[in-house]
Amino acid sequence: MSSDFQIHSQNKDITTLVNNAEMVRNFPDEVVYEFSKHINKLSDLHALSLVSKHFFVTIFNNSFQGWKTLLASHFPYSFRINSLQQLPLPLYQNLKVIEDRMRTGIYEFRTLGGHELAISSLDVGKGMVISCSSDNKIKIWEMKNSVNCKTLHFHEGPVNCLTLRNGMIISSSFDKTIKIFDIGSGKELRTLTGHESSVTCITEKDGLIISGSDDFTIKIWEIQTGKELKTLRGHEQAVKCLTVIDGIIVSGSADKTIKIWDIVSGEELKTLRGHNNSVKCLTVKDGMLISGSWDSTIKIWDLDNREEICTLAGHKKAVTCLALNDRILFSGSQDSTIKVWDLESRKELWTLARHQKAVTCLTLKDGMLISGSWDRVIQIYDFNPAVNATNG
Repeated sequence: MSSDFQIHSQNKDITTLVNNAEMVRNFPDEVVYEFSKHINKLSDLHALSLVSKHFFVTIFNNSFQGWKTLLASHFPYSFRINSLQQLPLPLYQNLKVIEDRMRTGIYEFRTLGGHELAISSLDVGKGMVISCSSDNKIKIWEMKNSVNCKTLHFHEGPVNCLTLRNGMIISSSFDKTIKIFDIGSGKELRTLTGHESSVTCITEKDGLIISGSDDFTIKIWEIQTGKELKTLRGHEQAVKCLTVIDGIIVSGSADKTIKIWDIVSGEELKTLRGHNNSVKCLTVKDGMLISGSWDSTIKIWDLDNREEICTLAGHKKAVTCLALNDRILFSGSQDSTIKVWDLESRKELWTLARHQKAVTCLTLKDGMLISGSWDRVIQIYDFNPAVNATNG
């Protein structure tokens, strides 16, 4: 594209372009697509469509390739999950509405209750919420009807953490074990033993289970066989949280540090220091590592340079859980609130204060935020107008 025909991100520049664009009224679709690749805002794409009826018809069409470019840049996580479920134009419109509602606090609300003690972890499957608690139980809920359809009680101690993968529930407990269940039958498939203390956190990646424990270690297991492959040692206190990305394990600990490990060799690559208390939760996005701590702060780190970028302060007590929706971050805390942050500006947008006690876990699914708490209830905040219209 020549320097005389630049497409800028500000609307006034696009408007100037439109007023002087008689020569492009008959450009073929391929040329329109080339123009659109230089645009990263919906308002600019709309302004470009005003050049002519031909541009408008070409751009606001489900076969227009530019929508996939915008989806991939604006909603990398949501688009990856939903890309095969909807046509690109209505999907973009729906995701944009969800993001706007998340930014402004517009949602439908409902509660699931049934655990006898504090909820410690939860995950979401197709039409289901799976939760675990200090009452030693795992409950499976039908999301549509808000009904507890199944209760599993195999652990001999409080259940600390769970994750749902490929029709299986993987859970960890104070009883020092990791258990794998078939979600359909509720049958226990295998038990993994080897940790010497409570298993505090687990994650799954590419057929492997990675677990952290109060025994200061991280273990790597093979799901299919239950075989322990490797033990990582380096933390000086309990391992409290884990995440895995691009061949590395990231762990947070009560020793106030975050460690980065090579998943194949088990080698410790780097230790990040900055929090003033135990690191309780971790998540990763676009080369950024985000951590929450008992020091009441959230820190954002550059994973490539492995340096701290900034600190988000706003919670009055420990930050216990994090969840990401593309450019929006949700954080749960012992102060009983959930805060909503804009990751680009790094500013707090608004606060949810519906739980009565500490918020312990958060997850996102199809435009819904699901939270668990010491108050023994699960809360669902539904930001998706398409789902609400269907349910209505």
